[in-house]
Formats: sequence, structure tokens, C-alpha cells
Amino acid sequence: MLHITPEAGLAIRKLVDSEGVGMDGGLRVEAHSGEPDFAMTVAAMPDDTDLVVTEETTGARVLLDTLTADYVEDKALDVDDTVEGTARFRLTSQGTAD
Repeated sequence: MLHITPEAGLAIRKLVDSEGVGMDGGLRVEAHSGEPDFAMTVAAMPDDTDLVVTEETTGARVLLDTLTADYVEDKALDVDDTVEGTARFRLTSQGTAD
């Protein structure tokens, strides 16, 4: 299952709060079939078929459709802060920091 680092959890909470999304919302991660890229957007609530992964310390939620859940089951969601102060999310293999 996708692992969300506490740092990513804090960044997700900050992003979701800044968008005015309630506690039911979160960061939606969507895989594009046949591509290594993932789209990440803020969603007000999960779809009926979404898998919701919650980071334990912050309560931040990541919303995954079933295709994406399969792609990221062995990944970790982490975040890098940029010079501009914005968060840049990245998926890594669990147990690595690349």
C-alpha cells in the first residue's frame, strides 16, 4: 500500500486547507495509462470507488482510483520544498530516498 511520509502529510494538509477543502478531501493521484507520469490535484471528496490512504500523524488523505492504487502499491509519497516555498510531491520506491 502507498506510504505517505509525515512531511508529505503536512504538505497535503497545507495544500488542502489553502484550497478550502474540508476533512473529506485530499490529494488525488492519478496514473495515466502507458505513461510514467502522475497527475496530482486537490479533490473535495473521494469518488465512490476510490481507495483512500491516510497519513497517521496528520490525517492527510490521498485519493487513488483502482488503476493508480495498483501502480503505487509499493511506493512512498514524499515532498521536496522548493526555493519558492511550494511543495513538489514525488513518488519513490518504499525504503529509498532518491
